[in-house]
Amino acid sequence: MKKLKNVWLFLSFILMVAGMASCSTDDPTGVDVSRDDIIGTWKVTANDWTNSEGESGRNDPEHMGQTLSVKSGGTALFRGESFNWTLNKGVLTLSDNRGRNIRVVILSYTEEEIQASYDCTFESEMYTEEGNYTFKRV
Repeated sequence: MKKLKNVWLFLSFILMVAGMASCSTDDPTGVDVSRDDIIGTWKVTANDWTNSEGESGRNDPEHMGQTLSVKSGGTALFRGESFNWTLNKGVLTLSDNRGRNIRVVILSYTEEEIQASYDCTFESEMYTEEGNYTFKRV
């Protein structure tokens, strides 16, 4: 009986290790774009979103028509707010001094259009939002 217990413990251990190995910790990356590709002014032409309060929307007037101005000096303006930005492996990260972080994964890029998914956290308010944007170059 003791041998059977050891066999079950061994099998449980193997299953646990296999399960942990199958989990990926890699964050999704976007398409390969350069800093020069995204610098400029982009207008929101389509969007959808959900937030941590259970609200959602599609092509919401609050988002539609807003511009994202990405400047070469590492600053950006979006929805009337100033951010610092970085670009790494197709992921544009916008952050500000109020604890807001917006992670934009660029899913597709042409010289005239960007399709992206995003997640946004407001650390001070424990609020999150995620969704998709389509931007057209202005």
